[in-house]
Amino acid sequence: MINKKIAIITLALILSTGFAAGFAGTVSFTLDSGVFDSLPEPRLRYPITETVVLTGQDPLEFKWWNDVVGIRGFILKIYKGYNMYGVNLIHKEDLSAQDSSVKVNSGLFEDGQVYTWSLVRVSFSGYKSGKSFQSFKVIRE
Repeated sequence: MINKKIAIITLALILSTGFAAGFAGTVSFTLDSGVFDSLPEPRLRYPITETVVLTGQDPLEFKWWNDVVGIRGFILKIYKGYNMYGVNLIHKEDLSAQDSSVKVNSGLFEDGQVYTWSLVRVSFSGYKSGKSFQSFKVIRE
């Protein structure tokens, strides 16, 4: 929204300056600032079910489709509970652009507790996609 306001103000300045100086030509511009700074949200693969069964000390593997080229990487966050607030954050990891999964130590998860994981894409210019997220309850066997 701010980028569109800046573009409109810039256009007004260009047009007023051009007309004041006797400018007679074509002005070309675009208000579509989303072309370069938007990334699609990652598509999650696992866990996307209501419950996750953990056995022994095996790590929990988080998976997603890595189907966008030209990105710097991903940011994975895991929260205890449903609310994705900083106080509930229990794990954060920056991942490379080649990753499509990551294993997290199962000792991080308590039996019967609900967790929410989120994933965002990061472009080379630092723009972030919207976050994809999913909650699940841990059952230990």
